Amino acid sequence: MKSSVSIATRTPARTATAFASLGLTVVLALAGCSADGTTYGDTNGAPSTGVYVIQNTPAPSSGSIAKVTSTTTATGTILQFSTSASGAATPVSTIANLNVTSLAFLAVDGTGDIYTTATEGTTGTSILEFPVNSSNNAQPTRSIPFNTTTGLTAMSGLAVDAAGDIYASNTTGGVSIFIDTATGSVPPTSTVNTTSGAGPQATAVDPSGNLYIATATPTNSTPIAPIEVFAAGATTPSRTLSGALTMLAIGSPQGLATDSADNLYVANVVSGVSSILIFEPTATGNTPPLRDITGSDTLLGCVGGIALDNEGYLYVVSVPICGSPASPTVLKFSTTGDGNITPVATFTSSTWTNADPSLSIAVY
Repeated sequence: MKSSVSIATRTPARTATAFASLGLTVVLALAGCSADGTTYGDTNGAPSTGVYVIQNTPAPSSGSIAKVTSTTTATGTILQFSTSASGAATPVSTIANLNVTSLAFLAVDGTGDIYTTATEGTTGTSILEFPVNSSNNAQPTRSIPFNTTTGLTAMSGLAVDAAGDIYASNTTGGVSIFIDTATGSVPPTSTVNTTSGAGPQATAVDPSGNLYIATATPTNSTPIAPIEVFAAGATTPSRTLSGALTMLAIGSPQGLATDSADNLYVANVVSGVSSILIFEPTATGNTPPLRDITGSDTLLGCVGGIALDNEGYLYVVSVPICGSPASPTVLKFSTTGDGNITPVATFTSSTWTNADPSLSIAVY
């Protein structure tokens, strides 16, 4: 499932020793890693391709027997499933034993490295990068903490381009861009703000470097586009998508993704009814989608994260209704599908019962 997009040259992996000099090892207390900082835990135990999701396990409630008899705390892990998973699936690998209370958002770059945000109870939240093939006690190759220097606060989305540049969506701000060499407590290379005065709700970057931002409810009185498109390096949008024909509503897009041809896929939720809207690369203004995956046969409930591979498949995370505590399901569709189509495959797992609130997913 490797990307066909050309990949910019990556810098060598940062070592654990380098992180220690930055005081960042407290973000993840990891066991079993080499003391000389030349390895990153187990980076050979996982397949190089797969479907990644998040399992957040809350701590036992104060009234439970488990709380009385155990010191178990909340944990977050990344589960990897085969791209051919179907039915009741078992993870092929897990990045676990992390000293974090929760994870949120997932992305992969052109080499298959995995990105997420991790929260540790006493030291705050950071964006972490793990090498492709990571499993078990894998140690991140870089970490960008939330603080006044990085400008990161509460996040609403995470996207990464093929080269490893990070696009972090601040809930109350813009999209902060960190280049692939950025690590530690450093300011973003640049920041892109929406024209509405509202924070970003979902973000994606296509192979041509265009940045897509789905905006939240506007803070000004002017008409805005739910989705604004910024060319690479631009700080003003080159085009927007809005209007009745788009089938979008303010605040409705829950997830964005692009394919190798720069088509835009939108996980759309309006009044609890979900659909997947597909727009052509040049779509602008009040234009209808090329295709619209919707209807009872799709099995779409309340959808969150979406991701695409280069084999012609779209992956969607869904729960029965918005806010449902039910276990999530991955629905797999053909990218040429349209209308009330059935998924080509679906899977759930007994080890995946509590996804992050954004129902994150990544595929490599």
